[in-house]
Amino acid sequence: MKIRLSTNLPFLLKVYFIVGGIVLVTLALMYNNSLIGRMRDQSKDMTRLFSRFLAIEFRDVEDSRRQDLITEIRDAISLPFVVTDMEGRPMVWARIGLPQVDKLSRILDFDPQNPDDPLLVQVLEMAREFDRINEPIRSESGKLYFVIHYGSSRLTSELAVAPYIQLAVFVLFMLLGFLGFRSMKIGEQRSIWVGMAKETAHQLGTPLSSIMGWIGMIEDEIGGTECSGRLAEALKEAQTDIDRLSKISARFSKIGSQPKLEFQKLTPIIEETVQYFERRRPSLKIHSTITVEMEELPLIRCSRDLMEWVFENLMKNALDAIADDTGKIHITGRMNRTENRMEVEFGDNGKGMNPALRNRIFSPGFTTKSRGWGLGLALVKRIVEEIHHGSIRVLHTQPGKGTIFLITFPVD
Repeated sequence: MKIRLSTNLPFLLKVYFIVGGIVLVTLALMYNNSLIGRMRDQSKDMTRLFSRFLAIEFRDVEDSRRQDLITEIRDAISLPFVVTDMEGRPMVWARIGLPQVDKLSRILDFDPQNPDDPLLVQVLEMAREFDRINEPIRSESGKLYFVIHYGSSRLTSELAVAPYIQLAVFVLFMLLGFLGFRSMKIGEQRSIWVGMAKETAHQLGTPLSSIMGWIGMIEDEIGGTECSGRLAEALKEAQTDIDRLSKISARFSKIGSQPKLEFQKLTPIIEETVQYFERRRPSLKIHSTITVEMEELPLIRCSRDLMEWVFENLMKNALDAIADDTGKIHITGRMNRTENRMEVEFGDNGKGMNPALRNRIFSPGFTTKSRGWGLGLALVKRIVEEIHHGSIRVLHTQPGKGTIFLITFPVD
């Protein structure tokens, strides 16, 4: 019995990690919120106990020792708090970021209805802020009446921020993981490209050398004799095809390594590519037309063989996309002086693409044709972006309305 692995396994693994991460973060957030709630309840219970303790101690302690007791209690409570008396004057406070008063008379002379002490006004504002968070605790013992206004402990505040820190760490982890995975994937694809290109060039080189030798032998053999015009024409065409195959082999050899880039004009390369297809246009699309409109463009650093390959692939792709015999291909070139880049638009009035096709058009192995490996536009993207440091993207496309590619190259 054979076990067949699903072709969707990589996708399922991605879903597993993403959903699993979201579930883990959600559970952590729920646990932290529960923990924060319990700590707040504990803070309230502790504050109520302190308030009862204050009432008991203030009732039993002598006036001479009362200030010392207040200081001890203030240092013992870990929560930020403000204690006000029956008139609403702040008597004791701690951990609110404001200094204590140096004289008790300053507090006793303070009128909450007509506040004139900036420090005590700030303390009262902090007490009101605490009341919006927690309900104040009132305590009365004999002649003593006071209200405790308290906020959240430092630990509770830190725990409240903890879920967002965890979320940020999770997002950063996922981002770094995605970038690392993407970098590894690009590196792997690059290695495959290089290996495939070198092997293709090597495989083409051996039979080409052999064929060139056989043609040379035939030419030597018939050199001293008369031969028919058809044989001479066949030898000429065979030599032309061999030259073509040699150029293809050289292209694969260059894409498998770092080719030498030289300053040259792009317009003649495009025009020669168009002429090559014009000579074969009747057998491709009988009534299709190819027009070129190029401005005067500066020199750019490029590989002529690879640039020819770029525009040949784009031309083949456009011709395949033309649905009828009245197709139009239009190539325009201009200089973007604002960004100091050369721009070439390659458009056709073919069948166009929907958004799903548009997003995958440059993916290696993706094709909508019944034949081919789906490497044409992937090769174009590699040549333009990785070798020539340019860019290529679909500028516009619409089903039934055609497609326009925008290619840009930096100008040194």
